[in-house]
Amino acid sequence: MYDNGGNNNGRIDPGETVDLTATFWNIGGADLADMSTTLNCNNPYISITDNSGYFGTLQMDSTKENTADPYVLTADPSTPHGTLVDFSLEVTGSGYSETFDFSLLVGQPVPTDSGYYYVYYSGGPHPQSPVFEWIAIDSTQTTYSGTSLDLDDNQSVTVSLPFTFKYYSVDYDQITICSNGWIAMGDQTEVDWTNSAIPNSDGPQAMVAGIWDDLDPGNEGAPSDIYYYYDETTHRFIIEYFQVEHFPSGSPETFEIILCDEDYYPTPTNDGEIYVQYLVEQQQLDNTVGIENAAEDLGIQYFYNNTYHVYAEPITDQFALRYTTIPPGQTGVREYSSRVNRIEIDVFPSITREYVAIDYSIPFSTDRIQIKIYDISGRLIKKFDNLTRDARVIWDISDDSGRSPAKGVYFVILETDDYQVSQKIVVVE
Repeated sequence: MYDNGGNNNGRIDPGETVDLTATFWNIGGADLADMSTTLNCNNPYISITDNSGYFGTLQMDSTKENTADPYVLTADPSTPHGTLVDFSLEVTGSGYSETFDFSLLVGQPVPTDSGYYYVYYSGGPHPQSPVFEWIAIDSTQTTYSGTSLDLDDNQSVTVSLPFTFKYYSVDYDQITICSNGWIAMGDQTEVDWTNSAIPNSDGPQAMVAGIWDDLDPGNEGAPSDIYYYYDETTHRFIIEYFQVEHFPSGSPETFEIILCDEDYYPTPTNDGEIYVQYLVEQQQLDNTVGIENAAEDLGIQYFYNNTYHVYAEPITDQFALRYTTIPPGQTGVREYSSRVNRIEIDVFPSITREYVAIDYSIPFSTDRIQIKIYDISGRLIKKFDNLTRDARVIWDISDDSGRSPAKGVYFVILETDDYQVSQKIVVVE
C-alpha cells in the first residue's frame, strides 16, 4: 500500500486514494509469460480507477511486484474506520489462469472483545472518540461534593447505583469499588491487588480496570482518597481515584471511571457506556487497563504490563477512553425522552444459523418504520421497508441480493422518523 499522496501511514484511510501493488512468487516448473492481473471489489465504499497490473514474464523461482503499473483505489470519506473490505485478483498468462482473494482494512480499527464492546480513545479518528473532560469530585474542589470512601490498603466497598446499569447483557444496581484501581459490577468481596491479563479467571468478575495494580489510597498524611458522586444533571455516576499511591514507586495515580445511564446514553445493545479518564499518564507500567465480563472469558485488554493493544493509543496526560457497544461506523441511537415512549424490539433466537424472528412495538404514530441489518463493520446488508406498527418480521439470514452473509455479529436496528433502537445477534455456521 503506497499512500504517499495521503497521510503516508501505510494503509488506506477514509477519503484517501492510494496505489496498491501485489508481489507474486512463481514456484512452478516454467516461466509465466505475458502475466496480467485484474483487481475486483464490489464494496460500495471502494472505487477502483485503475484495476489492471501488468507483470510481463515471471520467471521460475522468482518474485515480481507491479510497481510500474500499480492498482489505484479510493475509499469513500464515509467509510467507517476499521471496515474490512474483500478483494479478488484475477491472474492470467500463457496457459495460466487463477483468482486470488484477500482483504484489506480501511482506516484505524479499535480494540474490541470480538464485537460486543469496543473502546475508543480521545484524539482518535472515529465519531465515537471521547473528548477528555475532567470531572473533579475530590475534596480539593467545591463544585461537586463527592463522597469519600476513606478506603485503606486492599479494601473494597459496595455502593448502590442511582440507575440500573447493564453490563455484558446483565443488569446491576450495585458496584464494588476497590482500592486497587478497579470497580466490579454487583456486590463482591474481592480485593485483588495482583493484576492479570484480560480475559482471565483471576481477579474480580465483571470488572472495569482503570489502573489495576497494588494501589493504596490510605497513606497517612497524604491527600489520596477515592470518591464517588452522582451527577443528576448529566446522568453519570463518577468514581474518582485521587492521588492514590502506586506501590512500589509511590507515585500517585489520578483517574476516574464514569458509568452512564443508558436511558440518556443509549447503545445498540442497551448496555451501559463507560468512560475512563486519566488526569495524568500511568505512573507505572506493570498494571492492567481494560474491561471483562462476569464469566471472565470475554473482555478488552487495552494495556497489560508495558504492552498496549495493537490498535490502542498510549495513555497520556488528559486522556480518555470510552467503552461502548456502538461499533465503528455507527454513531449510536437517538436519545429517548422517557422509557414510557420508548420503542421496543426483540429478536429470537439471538444466536442463529437459519432465521431470526424480529418482534417490535411502537407506541406512537410515525410515517416511517424500517428494520435494517448491519454487519460488524457497519455495512448495511438487509433492509425491510414500509412496515406497520406492532408486527413481526422474519429474517432468513440472507442479504438484499439473496446471498447468505458470513458468520459473525450483526445488529438489527428498528428506525422511525425520530427514534431508533437495536439488538445484537450472532450468526453461526
